[in-house]
Amino acid sequence: MRELQLKWGIKRSITGFDGEEEAAVRSVDMKAMVAELVGTAMLCVVGCGAAMAYGPTDGPTRLVVAFAFGLSVLAIAYSMGHHSGGHLNPAVTLSLVLGSAVPWYQGLANFLAQIIGSLLGAALLCAIYPCEADLTTNLASNMPSAGYTDAQAVLAEAMGTFLLCFTVWESAVSPVSTCGRNACIAISGAVFVSVLTLLPVTGCSINPARSFGPAIMASLRGCPNYTGGGLEALWIMFVGPFLGAASATLAHHGFIPQPVKEGEDRTSSMNSMGFEIDNKKEGITIHPRVMDL
Repeated sequence: MRELQLKWGIKRSITGFDGEEEAAVRSVDMKAMVAELVGTAMLCVVGCGAAMAYGPTDGPTRLVVAFAFGLSVLAIAYSMGHHSGGHLNPAVTLSLVLGSAVPWYQGLANFLAQIIGSLLGAALLCAIYPCEADLTTNLASNMPSAGYTDAQAVLAEAMGTFLLCFTVWESAVSPVSTCGRNACIAISGAVFVSVLTLLPVTGCSINPARSFGPAIMASLRGCPNYTGGGLEALWIMFVGPFLGAASATLAHHGFIPQPVKEGEDRTSSMNSMGFEIDNKKEGITIHPRVMDL
């Protein structure tokens, strides 16, 4: 059985770990955990803070909140991606673990860091915004809006998270992606359109951590204007995104480059998009891109 050890930083790939190091020893990257904790906290402060300040009740205010979430993901992914992969979201981490892009033990560590980060972010929101300044009255907790059933909310969250996770796979992880460092733009764009679409349905979670911290801290804060429902709806904000994450992993497998067929050229070459390919007897090996921001 391989040893499990803690390290402060390991060789990074685009998804947050190095395959060769993973094969030799099970290393939990503590630097990645801290990056995920800080990044998730910042995401909650900026995204949920914008919702609290502006109250997404109509088109213009919803656009403001969607931009806040999308641009915060963009900034944090660029600043934290080279330390942890910039997941910021348990659903993204789950999808990458299911697709063998991140080892399960690093995934668990990232999940723990994301949950703690969400609680920290929600605590900072409590310190910044007085109860009467919170236009959502519950730290922007997620729950089905009036007129929407739990089933519709689960489906909406699953679809929004599918878009996010599939974009991560095909823009940031796939070795034949042409996005390069601009993958962060595609991913933040997926967050932006998902938030814009799902705000009227659930307030848009697509991120269990983003929902967890605000729901817990809002229930403990004791504001006289507190609107409940966030705690009771937490299961939706876990089940829906996790279903979407798993579906995105399955969909990605249909787009994985196919191995070389018998009789085709087996010499090392560069494909049309500039990725080095080793055509071996076992099939094509496409070297993964390394995050270097």
